[in-house]
Amino acid sequence: MIDREPQSTAWQEPSHLLQTLGLLHGELRVHHGLSLHSYLVLGALAETTTLPTPVAGLAEVLHESGNRMSYLLKGLQTAGLIERRRRTADRRTVEVTLTDAGRVTFGDAERTAQALLSRHLGPGRSRREPLRPPGAAAHEVPDLTTQAIKEV
Repeated sequence: MIDREPQSTAWQEPSHLLQTLGLLHGELRVHHGLSLHSYLVLGALAETTTLPTPVAGLAEVLHESGNRMSYLLKGLQTAGLIERRRRTADRRTVEVTLTDAGRVTFGDAERTAQALLSRHLGPGRSRREPLRPPGAAAHEVPDLTTQAIKEV
């Protein structure tokens, strides 16, 4: 016998922040070919003061496991956005640097992210306004706020 109430399976509208992060992930994918995680990796590398950056330090800064970081870095390396090399003095340490293409891609993606976050989380933004990607007409993207209210 279960002594607790079963969890509700009713749909709950995602938080405004969660919706905005979902939009950001979509915009980064469509316009820059990046996932939200890849964007964060490029951003951390762009802001680092030590070149090259040890993968372990990058994983620590982004709170990612070594396996997840390796997966993300492999995709970024394949895309030509980063370079990975073993440290000459200690072959156990893998270091990463941002390529020129990675720096340009991050700069473009950062402008997209700043614009979207400002639009959706900036001052004057009403939480009642439906969230839509830039340029999308009302009939192209469902209004999640209205949809969730109708389903209740």
